[in-house]
Amino acid sequence: MPYPDDLLEQAKHLANRERTRPRQASLRRAVSTAYYALFHLLVREATLNWKRVDQRTLLARFFEHGKMKAASEKQRREIGTYLKTKPPPGPVLDCATHLRRVADAFFEAQVERHAADYDNSRTWQRADVQKLIDRVEAAFQSWHRIREEPAAQSYLISLLGNPKG
Repeated sequence: MPYPDDLLEQAKHLANRERTRPRQASLRRAVSTAYYALFHLLVREATLNWKRVDQRTLLARFFEHGKMKAASEKQRREIGTYLKTKPPPGPVLDCATHLRRVADAFFEAQVERHAADYDNSRTWQRADVQKLIDRVEAAFQSWHRIREEPAAQSYLISLLGNPKG
């Protein structure tokens, strides 16, 4: 089982670790782990496109959380604008819908991860954590459906940040 899948499984385990009265530490770590599952899925997918296998780990270190969040936010806006045109059913719409699910989940999971890791005033509920994990899991499924599509590949490149020039 690849590393991102392991992280998603771990997030589910943490969210359900205590049968009753879940500990805040378990719920917070579940949120953080769900985010990192999606983060590592996208980084792995991007680096798999790199021809030099021995450099993929190094390339993965170039991905930054803030740039990935910004790219996901931009992708969400662009797809939202596209969907307002009421495009006809078909492969382009299907891809856009799945890609938006991925970008939405990444953006939202990163916001929640930041809160889980740094906002001690917030009390987490298992149901909310489970909803986030479900969104991340749906993003995994959507990604696997569109991963070879040109729009999906462009999204991966955008995760590195804005090109200069």
